[in-house]
Amino acid sequence: MAAIGTASTFAQTGSGFIGNGYYRIKNYKTDRYIYVTDNRDHYDKSRDKEDFQAIQLWKDIDRAIPSPASVIYIELISGNNNSGTFDLKAQGTGVHSLTGYYVGVVRLRNKTYEVSASASGVTKYLNDKEQSSRAQGKMGTWTEGDTSYRQWVVDKITTDHATNYVGIKPTIQIDGTYYKPFYASFPFRAASANMHIYYIETIKSKKYAMAKEIVGDVPAATPVLIECASASPSENRIELLTSTSATVSGNKLGGTFFCNPDRPQASPDAYTVFNASTMRVFSVVDGELVLTNDGTGRVERVTAIDWSTFEDIDLDCIPANTSYMKADSQTAEILTVVLPGMGVNDIIKDSTPGVEGVYSISGARLRATNDVEGLPAGMYIVGGKKVAVNN
Repeated sequence: MAAIGTASTFAQTGSGFIGNGYYRIKNYKTDRYIYVTDNRDHYDKSRDKEDFQAIQLWKDIDRAIPSPASVIYIELISGNNNSGTFDLKAQGTGVHSLTGYYVGVVRLRNKTYEVSASASGVTKYLNDKEQSSRAQGKMGTWTEGDTSYRQWVVDKITTDHATNYVGIKPTIQIDGTYYKPFYASFPFRAASANMHIYYIETIKSKKYAMAKEIVGDVPAATPVLIECASASPSENRIELLTSTSATVSGNKLGGTFFCNPDRPQASPDAYTVFNASTMRVFSVVDGELVLTNDGTGRVERVTAIDWSTFEDIDLDCIPANTSYMKADSQTAEILTVVLPGMGVNDIIKDSTPGVEGVYSISGARLRATNDVEGLPAGMYIVGGKKVAVNN
């Protein structure tokens, strides 16, 4: 099929490679972005055997903006910005770690790039193998035909970019407050106002998961819960860091990079199976932010193969780039998440009055006094006790 894609405006506005850092890479012809969704790719260039299912291609910048899988760290190994040997890294892996090779990158006159590897006198170019108008494509190699499919547009990610930034898309909403369980391979910090980043530090009274706020830098590969400024990723921007000296200790959260539904039969590392005995996921129960062993609405269904019977089986898996809490046989099935600023007694229904102010059920302070006049209907913590407001 003939591709509909043309030389997009992105090609003219892309920054190009301007030094080691974080970029998004988009095909010049098909407008599909690169995503790293697995860590088991393989390319034997001497035998011309490839397995590029770990690299997916999708259109739509709105899909790319909240996805760490679309964030590619480009590192110059030798040569210069316009022609050299590079490593491309993402999701805790990279071209060199996947294949054992670095890639050659050359900048063309139209400000796009060709990515190639050579062996035994044969050069193979990475290309968008799906030559169509579909939203999804596959990575392949290309030696002849329309060279536009092997041309890539490179644009550096910055927090103030109109479209090429990383913004958090919340998946949990409670009383107008938004949250996202999040896990990424890169260090970062909040760039937008009114964002807060937490991890679970301790379990109290076997019922409460006590959250601690990370102020400043979040180390690479740190599973967290992000309180967002709004429902819009454009107002929940994060700044990507190349390094940080910050550390987090005692974090009870875990995380996973991958949930690749196109891959489970070939690579168990493409997904993390949800286990209600050893995991708790962030959710909402009775208007409260909780960690629960009920994955309903918080897991993703993947079809894999039972190798003992060679039959398809459906698995509930943790979504890609999502955090969860590690559990054991002593962990309660449901734990209330207690955010900083809210004591345990402030969220217990029969607690003693005396905590002045109105709080959301998740712990966000809404008013300094106990006045509930004008509040939307719902459940609140008022003076240290749960109160139902009906308007």
